[in-house]
Amino acid sequence: MTPTLQRLPAPPASRKPATAPTAEVRTLIDDLIAEQKTLQTPIARYSDYHDSEPDLAPHYRTLIPLTKPGDGEQYAFEVSLDRCTGCKACVSACHSLNGLDDEEAWRDTGVIRSGRNTPGWQQTITTACHHCEDPGCMNGCPVGAYEKDSDTGIVRHLDDQCIGCSYCILKCPFDVPKYSKKRGIVRKCDMCHQRLAEGEAPACVQACPTEAIRIIKVAKSSEVPAFLPGAPDPSITLPTTRYVGREIPESVFAGDRESLVPQHAHWPLVLMLVLTQTGIGLLAGAQGKLPLILLANVIFFAGMAASVLHLGQPLKAWRFFLGLKTSWLSREILAFSMFAPIPPLLAALPFLPDFPFKEQIGMAASYSVLPMGLIAAFTSVMIYHDTRRTSWRLPLTLARFFGSVFSFAALAFAIAQPSPLAIGLFVAAVIGKMIPELRIIRLSDDRNADWTPDIHTARIQRGPLGTIMDGRFQLALIAAAVSLVNPWISLPLLLAAEIFERQLFFQSVHAPKMPGNFGPARQHH
Repeated sequence: MTPTLQRLPAPPASRKPATAPTAEVRTLIDDLIAEQKTLQTPIARYSDYHDSEPDLAPHYRTLIPLTKPGDGEQYAFEVSLDRCTGCKACVSACHSLNGLDDEEAWRDTGVIRSGRNTPGWQQTITTACHHCEDPGCMNGCPVGAYEKDSDTGIVRHLDDQCIGCSYCILKCPFDVPKYSKKRGIVRKCDMCHQRLAEGEAPACVQACPTEAIRIIKVAKSSEVPAFLPGAPDPSITLPTTRYVGREIPESVFAGDRESLVPQHAHWPLVLMLVLTQTGIGLLAGAQGKLPLILLANVIFFAGMAASVLHLGQPLKAWRFFLGLKTSWLSREILAFSMFAPIPPLLAALPFLPDFPFKEQIGMAASYSVLPMGLIAAFTSVMIYHDTRRTSWRLPLTLARFFGSVFSFAALAFAIAQPSPLAIGLFVAAVIGKMIPELRIIRLSDDRNADWTPDIHTARIQRGPLGTIMDGRFQLALIAAAVSLVNPWISLPLLLAAEIFERQLFFQSVHAPKMPGNFGPARQHH
């Protein structure tokens, strides 16, 4: 038989004495919840406004000035930190309105975090071009592809003038200009100046649901402005963006500051720098030996050819003279153009018939190799020193670039005039060049040291780039040792070591930028 379920009788109700109803007891939590119900978030207020006013044009005009800047004024972004939620609506709107490439962004969002004195503190940041008073991008451009509007102060990029050298990216301490692979040029935020001219809000301003971004008028000034703690040094370019609405502790830092992500290698620049400096050095130490002179020509002009590969629009490079007043890149092009006739002249003279002053011309060309070559190499040094990146400061970059020239000059001298003294000079040059590099690397040994750009560089070289770093030093030491047997064998070994060293120069540098999220380094080319 199938068992059946039976309902059990209910237990008798317990008898309790009747009591009077008690008064409701309210706590602090109850009061806070009740108060929260009366508040409206910025998004809720926007939603109510949108429902009541389908035409939002008048509303957006409250977020921009209705008159042009007066004398001594310019437009600037104002960001209310207490309203920014990091939703990236501004990023999406900017990308859509300007028709940017898939990997291109003119506005970014990031995070700044608390330091030791303010544990647990965090703030999202939205940032675009700061339309600086003294724009680094404009000062560094070799072809005048930037202009700062005299009426509005907006820094605009002139796409049709750009040669795609990306030097403005290195010069901007805020990582604002972005390279477009599709077009072979750099582009950046122009504050939607066409919309502002018609009384319309820029895309980012219009898209922000919390009204965290607006356009204001600020006074032009050569004084260092109050800027965002945790951001790059504002004294470099005098940015005009104003961050308001929340007090920020001075101890904050960018959320991605300690992310050990190597930067772009810039291989055309690696080859250009190493090969031109190798050619200058070999030519300076050749002592008239034709094989060394011919080899120096091949290597030097291979470096010159590699430099063109770094340009997105190389056919426009003839306009470099437009930036001679402010751009070290323009000066480098001029310096190498003046040095370039010397190597082929020295190579051709032995094959030319005798003519008046042939010997004097040869001597003048020979004696001009080292001073003219060092001047050209110095312009290369200044290109990177002028970016204000700590790891590219003048003493370190000078030691690297001049060290390459003198190492190959000493090697050429040892090949041309073999002697213990010549070999000793070469070994000393190789080891001397490595000393500053080793001093930086040793900084990574102290794990408790406060973060600095040099420590960041050392940790990247010991971490993600450790194999390259080991190869650089091992090849250099082998080249020095082999020179005791045959200096010619040292040449390819030292060249490979220098290429590794220059790769580390680019990839391990700490590149200043606005606070961002964790992610891969931005690829310029």
